[in-house]
Amino acid sequence: MENNTNLFLISELLEKWDDILILTHANPDADTLGSAFAIKYAYPEKNIDVCCADNVPDRLKFITKGNPTALSDKEYSHIISVDSAELHLMGEAGRKYEGKIELKIDHHRTSTEFATYNYADETSGACGEIIYDILTIKNRINKNVAEALYAAIASDTGCFKYRNVQPKSHIVAAELIFLGIDFGAINTILFENKSKGEIAAMRFALNSLEYYYDGKVALIGFTNEIKEAKGIDDDALASVNSLPREIEGVELGIVIKEKSQKPGEFKVSMRSGVSVDCSEICQRLGGGGHIRASGASVKAESIENAKDIILKAVSECIEK
Repeated sequence: MENNTNLFLISELLEKWDDILILTHANPDADTLGSAFAIKYAYPEKNIDVCCADNVPDRLKFITKGNPTALSDKEYSHIISVDSAELHLMGEAGRKYEGKIELKIDHHRTSTEFATYNYADETSGACGEIIYDILTIKNRINKNVAEALYAAIASDTGCFKYRNVQPKSHIVAAELIFLGIDFGAINTILFENKSKGEIAAMRFALNSLEYYYDGKVALIGFTNEIKEAKGIDDDALASVNSLPREIEGVELGIVIKEKSQKPGEFKVSMRSGVSVDCSEICQRLGGGGHIRASGASVKAESIENAKDIILKAVSECIEK
């Protein structure tokens, strides 16, 4: 994707615009929420709503200070999307506002142009880093903004341990810490506090791992029946996304989760090492993302059928 705008123009647009709706991607994480709410908190004098097609996990409500705005027929003067590489990744919100989004800010390599103004920087460790650059132009960083952006950056970099971390990631985090945020508390919420559902999800994951390609690919699958039987809700499943990739010798970790509200549709999360481009695999499945962390959705008659579809895409990439 070629950018048709720059950070300075985006800053000017945010200064000028009012009555704004900011769209996050579906199945929201701390980066999309932190990026969206950082903009909202930076302009307390403006009418800015944040909308997400899915509910915010309880552990991330410290970023939103409540829930985002629900989808409605309310009209807005300007619509922005953050941290969404593709229109469909915003779920129902993307379908509702197709053709109406004026500004897109993203950091994924597979980004496409669906807004009037499109900006993506795949070298940024998190979308929150881009939002930081934009808001510093007009000195719009306050403590609420800093907390939201730190959560965004820490989350998407795996507490600064993933390969997408850049020197700038640490520099921006340090600048945010200088503003007096309780970064220790944020990291505890993001990485240490686990619900009973998350522990149940991890226990099932460890007991049901499947290996392929001589142990280089590890896969975990969750059906709605399994989630119900084990007392696992959808929020708890985020904790296992990186688990299969953390196993020694595994180059590609895959987690498949049947969607609670859409039986027969499976969300796919992939994490990879240095030898596998999981964004290429997910693109074959209609998704995308980063080289080392990507996602997609597949429709299938069963989880076994979903595995077949996913592993076929894997084979097409790693055996070519």
